[in-house]
Amino acid sequence: MGALIKACLKALTIKNSGSECSESMGPTSMLFMVPPNLKWTATDMLNFDAYLQTQIHAAAGQRIYPLFGPDVPIRKLTVNKEGDVIPIQDDGTPIFVRYGKITRMFGTTEGGICYAQVLESLLRAGYSFIEVDNANQVLMRANEDGTFSGIKTSFMYSPSPDFADFKNPGYIYFQMTIDVQEYVNFGEIFQSDAAITDLTGLLDVEVTDATGSSTTKLKIGVETLCANTDLVALVGSPLAAVANFVVTATIAGTPVTITAAAIVGGHIELTGTFASGTEYTVALASVSTLFTNGVEGYEGIQSVNITIP
Repeated sequence: MGALIKACLKALTIKNSGSECSESMGPTSMLFMVPPNLKWTATDMLNFDAYLQTQIHAAAGQRIYPLFGPDVPIRKLTVNKEGDVIPIQDDGTPIFVRYGKITRMFGTTEGGICYAQVLESLLRAGYSFIEVDNANQVLMRANEDGTFSGIKTSFMYSPSPDFADFKNPGYIYFQMTIDVQEYVNFGEIFQSDAAITDLTGLLDVEVTDATGSSTTKLKIGVETLCANTDLVALVGSPLAAVANFVVTATIAGTPVTITAAAIVGGHIELTGTFASGTEYTVALASVSTLFTNGVEGYEGIQSVNITIP
């Protein structure tokens, strides 16, 4: 339990004024949005890019979401610093009430409508963040228990986009507000020796009906939802694994055993025993299962229902 300290003793918390480190964060190049209760240890940071990759492929409640970076670079960055609240009393004495909050807005010309939808989904999410600057320095929160987590935010959302005209490109924006004391009192800067800015977020994926299913084969495709990229062709053999798919009888909800999976004629064939006239639902397995099987960067969002002729 944390101890209470008498308010009149607060002057004892003044820090020594010597300084041996002048590092500070430069312009932001990437953000990792972190669930509010997720913490990691110094051991996790020995191979931090691997830790981040694992958390990117974790279940939704523990998942880290990368934003921006090389694929969606920050083209515009504005900082709005609220004035500190120091009212002047009638006798002329100023009294400190609180520090002003800092709001930063990041703009990009990349990503399009799909990325705008991603940024909008963070409204009221309550997520914290890890920040990476243009010198590959990493800012995170150093907790009093020796663990680390994301810097806490007080507000975040995606402002309305700027539409392109004949002289200017269109911009998509993301904005977040932090408390100065959160940054100063808990922020800690590290230098990354790995290219963590190469990490990207998951893409939403759907399973499709490739037609021609039978009582022994379910024939399916797998593609991204936004751009309809064919993952059977892109990912290849790692995708064609039995464990990557979950098949159930749609009405009964009972699981169906798949005995083999293979790429045939540009689609995936799942081998099993399927009854004529029965509908089956085919979905991708969990993100962590796909990741374990070498299918990185994707989450199955939409399943497909196939009725056997």
